[in-house]
Amino acid sequence: MRQLQPSAILSAACCAAVMLAAAAPAGAAPTLPRFGGIVFPGKAEPLPKIDNVEFSGGSAGINVTLNGSNFGTAPVDVPCNQCTPIEVQVLDLAVEGVPEVINVASWTNTSISLPNLTVNPGDALEIDVYSDSVGNAGAWGGVVPREKGLPKITSIKISGSGAALTVTVNGSGFGSAPSGVGQNGNSPFFVFSDVNNASTGTGGERWNAGFCGSYECDGVTMGYVSWSDTQIVMSGFGSSYGSNNWFVNPSDAFCVGVWPSTSTSDGTTGGTAKCGRLPK
Repeated sequence: MRQLQPSAILSAACCAAVMLAAAAPAGAAPTLPRFGGIVFPGKAEPLPKIDNVEFSGGSAGINVTLNGSNFGTAPVDVPCNQCTPIEVQVLDLAVEGVPEVINVASWTNTSISLPNLTVNPGDALEIDVYSDSVGNAGAWGGVVPREKGLPKITSIKISGSGAALTVTVNGSGFGSAPSGVGQNGNSPFFVFSDVNNASTGTGGERWNAGFCGSYECDGVTMGYVSWSDTQIVMSGFGSSYGSNNWFVNPSDAFCVGVWPSTSTSDGTTGGTAKCGRLPK
C-alpha cells in the first residue's frame, strides 16, 4: 500500500471533513476524523549548570567539588592529573585569569571532583564546565572561603544585547567611583568575561572586556555608566568588540569580576566574581 506523507494525510482529512459536513442532515453536527501517530520534535537537551561549589582542605591543597546538572558523561581526557582539559577550567583572578593546572578525579552528570587545587583563601575564581553534547558551557563565580570585609556581588542584571549589552552589578564593598566613570575604556577594577558558544574554537571562546592585565588583555573596552559602593553599571562595548570571536550571544555563559576602587593590586588580589547566563 502506498504510504501518504503527513501533509497529504492532513489534506485528505480536510477534504473528508468537508464531505461529511455536506452529507449530514440539516442541523446535525458532522463527525470529524481523529488522528494519531503524529510525532512532534522533543524538547532541546538542557544546558549545563553549576549550582554550587564546595571547598575543603587547607595548605596542602584545596579540594573542590562542583555540583550541578547536565554536565554530561565524562570526557575522554578525564580523569587526569596535572592537566588543563578544555571541558572544565578553573581561572584564578589573583593570577589574572591564568587557567589552573588541575586534577580531575571524577566526572558525572551532576558532580565533578577537583582535588588539591593550588589556590589561596580569598582568591576569586571563575569555573567553566563545557558539555560537548550540547555545545555550550555553564559558569560559576565566587571566592575560596576568606576573610570578611572584601567586596561581594549579590546579583547581576543583564539588559540589552550585543554591543549594547548593559550589566548592572549589585553588592557591597565596591568603594567609591573610580576616575574612569563616564568613559568607555579598560579598568583595573572590573572585568566581564564571556564564553562565546558560537565561536569555532572547541569548548567555546572565552574573552574579556574591561580589565586588561598582563595575561588577560583582549583589548575590548566597556562603558562605565555609574559606580557606587553597592552598585556598578557598565553599558556598551567599544574597541575590538566583534574581533576574533569577541562578541556575546544569547545563552552565553558569562562571569563578572570586581575589585574595590581602593585596590592597588591591578587585579591580582582582593577581588570577587559571580557568573550567570545571558538571556535567550
